[in-house]
Amino acid sequence: MTNPAAMLLRLASVALLVLSFALSAEVLSFVYLRYVTGVAWAPDFLRANSAPGPVWLTEFEPWGAWHAANSEGRQQSSCFSVALRSNYFGARDRERTINGNIHRTIVLGDSFAEGWGVEAEERLSNLLEARLGREFLNFATENDFGPLQYQLIYEQLASRFAHDHVLILFLPDNDFTDNDADYWRQFRPDFFERYRPYYRMDGHAYVPLYPVPKPPDGFIDHRSAPQSGLITAAKRMARENSSMLALYRYLRLRFQRAGAYSGYLDYTPEQQEAVLWSLRRIKAAAGERRVTLVIIPRRHDFAQVATRGNPLGKLLRRFGHENDITVIDLLDAMPQLEPQIERYFLPCDGHWSAVGNRIAAEALLTRISFDGPNRPSGGIERSRAGADGR
Repeated sequence: MTNPAAMLLRLASVALLVLSFALSAEVLSFVYLRYVTGVAWAPDFLRANSAPGPVWLTEFEPWGAWHAANSEGRQQSSCFSVALRSNYFGARDRERTINGNIHRTIVLGDSFAEGWGVEAEERLSNLLEARLGREFLNFATENDFGPLQYQLIYEQLASRFAHDHVLILFLPDNDFTDNDADYWRQFRPDFFERYRPYYRMDGHAYVPLYPVPKPPDGFIDHRSAPQSGLITAAKRMARENSSMLALYRYLRLRFQRAGAYSGYLDYTPEQQEAVLWSLRRIKAAAGERRVTLVIIPRRHDFAQVATRGNPLGKLLRRFGHENDITVIDLLDAMPQLEPQIERYFLPCDGHWSAVGNRIAAEALLTRISFDGPNRPSGGIERSRAGADGR
């Protein structure tokens, strides 16, 4: 007959062994993430120790990520520390009037267009504004902002401002996945925690899918609102505090992309159709206004395209020709001005440095001409699209 005391001792030993293993795995996972990979993730219990600052990012608008109006913040990393300031409408931009000069450009995009890691005067839109004496109203934002969100913010906010030109800064590296619900369900554990839109096919049209309800009044996002249920709270606590789960997500995404992923080459047909839908919707909302689509390469895209070709460039040039959209591919344009590709990017980050923003601005200035009362017209890329039909 089994001795109850001996049985309890064995169970206690097993429990202690499991606990020791779990604690060791947590510590090793934290060390690997923090000091080997250098990713910015940290458990919530550590982040909570820092003094609360002003609200900068929000997620309660129909387009998801945005900034608190008239707010200030700061972006910091090992190689930059930049000031952030939003205007009355929540854009990282100086104050703008709705009924201003009609000869203005609306800028749409994600963190590249918003100017991640550089001061506002060093980013692309400000450089173009300073050079041309023409207003460039920047409606871009960080925090997983994709083409469906460009479409929604243009339709519901930016299009209200007087303008005659729309400049879309398209980042293939994540713009094909940012609003892909299947991708987020598989690789992002916060899919059911964020109020942001994803593509959903409804008949022959795409409509926004929101996995969670709009946050109640007074809350800046879904995660700041009270959550009901012990199971929900426990899952959320594990996601926000477990280094092992964070490492699992990091490695899973790394293996999925396997270092060879390029948004210029590895998008799916479904992702392509959804993105082109939003670009058509932006053009439709713009009406007779000029629309320019700028393709932004990441550091690894240059090498991938050099060996595997550039089907995306051909696709978007053909699409632009068919839809009266000027298309400029910076993968071709920037090296013509500065062959040292490493100079385009921050040394601690994959975003453009001040040099990268300046080279991109120079590339656009050589490919977009402005005639009449500051009205943009298609330049080199537009002529090529019409000539070869691509």
